[in-house]
Amino acid sequence: MASETSSSPPLRFPTWQRAYSAVLTEADTRALFKLVEIAEAAILTRRASLEGDPNHHSEREAIDDAIAILREVKKKRLRFP
Repeated sequence: MASETSSSPPLRFPTWQRAYSAVLTEADTRALFKLVEIAEAAILTRRASLEGDPNHHSEREAIDDAIAILREVKKKRLRFP
């Protein structure tokens, strides 16, 4: 049986992408709510740790994209206003 690392491409930013990826693959709406909370916390914590650091441009862009997608998940799948 293949492990997750051999069947999936490596994550570029694993400190928050694992939680974010869990949101994207969750089918159960009840579980999705909690996963969105976890992913948002991980992403916002990482974004805060990057403040004042002039590097990490690609990660900042990936974070912005992830936040936008989480907003859509909340609106469309979780029926947030």
